[in-house]
Amino acid sequence: MRQRLATVAAVFRSALAEPVLRNLVLAYAVVIAMEYGTWLLLLIYAYAHGGATAGMAMALCQLIPCILLAPVVGVVADRRHQGRLLMAGYAAQVVTVGALAVAVGLGAPAGAVFALAPLSALAFTLTRPTQSGLLPALVRTPEELTASQVMAGWSEGAASLVGPALAGLLVAAAGTTAALAAMAGLGAASLLLGIRVARHDGGGRPEEGPEGGSEAPAPAGVWAGARANLAATLGEPRLRVLLVLTTFFYVLIGALDLLYVVLAGSFLHLGPGGAGLLNASFGGGWVAAGLVTAFLVGRHPLFRTLVAALLGSVGALALIAGIPRVGAAVVLLAASGLAGAVFDTTGKTLLQRAAPADAVAGAFSVLESLLNLGLAVGTVVTWAGVRVAGPRGALVAPGLVAVVLLAVTWRRLRQVDQAATVPQVEIRLLRALPIFAPLPAPSIELVARELEPVRVAAGTTVIREGEPGDRYYAVADGELEVSQDGAVLGRLGRGHGFGEIALIRAIPRTATVTAVTDALLYGLDGDLFLETVTGNPSAVRAAGDVVDGHLARDRDEGPPA
Repeated sequence: MRQRLATVAAVFRSALAEPVLRNLVLAYAVVIAMEYGTWLLLLIYAYAHGGATAGMAMALCQLIPCILLAPVVGVVADRRHQGRLLMAGYAAQVVTVGALAVAVGLGAPAGAVFALAPLSALAFTLTRPTQSGLLPALVRTPEELTASQVMAGWSEGAASLVGPALAGLLVAAAGTTAALAAMAGLGAASLLLGIRVARHDGGGRPEEGPEGGSEAPAPAGVWAGARANLAATLGEPRLRVLLVLTTFFYVLIGALDLLYVVLAGSFLHLGPGGAGLLNASFGGGWVAAGLVTAFLVGRHPLFRTLVAALLGSVGALALIAGIPRVGAAVVLLAASGLAGAVFDTTGKTLLQRAAPADAVAGAFSVLESLLNLGLAVGTVVTWAGVRVAGPRGALVAPGLVAVVLLAVTWRRLRQVDQAATVPQVEIRLLRALPIFAPLPAPSIELVARELEPVRVAAGTTVIREGEPGDRYYAVADGELEVSQDGAVLGRLGRGHGFGEIALIRAIPRTATVTAVTDALLYGLDGDLFLETVTGNPSAVRAAGDVVDGHLARDRDEGPPA
């Protein structure tokens, strides 16, 4: 147990030590707090202008466009520079929420506010798929990828408490206009945090124009890509089962938004303000789940955790039906929130591992669409369920549905971990190297599966000038020094590779490479390197350009590889 704790702690320290990754997680936390706060403020505005019916209309007018357009977001995110696209999403959030603040402040017609609301929701929809596609390019090991997903889950849990609480306090103190302006201010803070992320190449593959340049994909191509994402994601049985269970979970989340009010008013007799207490109890459990989800790092298989967490979340809700007391309800809602957070993080981790390597953002955009669909369906189904079966029936029904779903999908779930082995981290590292960037997806995935992690201590000589070359190396972390005849020629860091000259030219190593700091490398067998590179004309040209460039710098001032 102590060794396990030390391993988990080391992975999180390593992830948090990377400035770009740290900024991304912090920016995500701020944006999600802004999203939850804005959602609440718009519901408050709608209720004040038309009661519960207007509140439902406000929710649906935000959710429906996101359901329809989220898959398109994934196409753009998979094809474009993801760091810059994420910042564009943050900027759009600032603009749209700022516009809402101006409209409310100037007393614009309610119709104008309702028209602006979907634009802000669509800007928020850009965040999750793009971040999920970007993460594999920022981390250095598969364990860090899981750790990053866990940290994103923590951020979302904390934001679900902080965002609405801040919005509520600001409404009470200064009104809706000031509260919306403050949410826009949070968006500006996320932009500042994300500047370094925008500079990082997220590995997106721009479309090639007629002259080989980058241009935005045509609308027809975007829609075709959206259909392809839907077909690829929903057509894969093991991905489909994850999406079905996750959609059901978000139906449950959507149901809880209404159930809090019902339970507080007619079941626990807390009065209208009691809904906030119940909501906070669930959110508090979600935040506390950080202590549990940390242990998902490096754990395999995960499907048992997924099943146990879903059953735990719906089971805790069902128990409330049999114990109609405030104290029990608070504890059980917290337990449901904790188990729900474990389910959410586990499901997203499995999806991120198993999604096609060139369509991670696309898969998460499908999830984003289903997430919004689940929230909308949950609200409507709970309204109907309470009328038919009362609060007790509405609490017990999710547990019954979950048992049936798990029974039907059990065989597929057992296969999920077998499918969740796409080496996302290694693929994104190879995509950053000019030699491998032209390779088609199947070839680069094959190479990624053959990479072997090599950890070297500071001072270690990785390759030596004059020795025969038998391996190619990609640098995932650390700094290495290149020297020739005792003279230092330069340094290599993350995203660089070395060793290709001796392999391609069939000559001895042209330089010595020594680790300046502790480093993580990925090694590739020389025969497989040659077989892969020489089998693709574009890769041959890229390799020739790299070798010629290194040899030219060898004659001048730069490092050979």
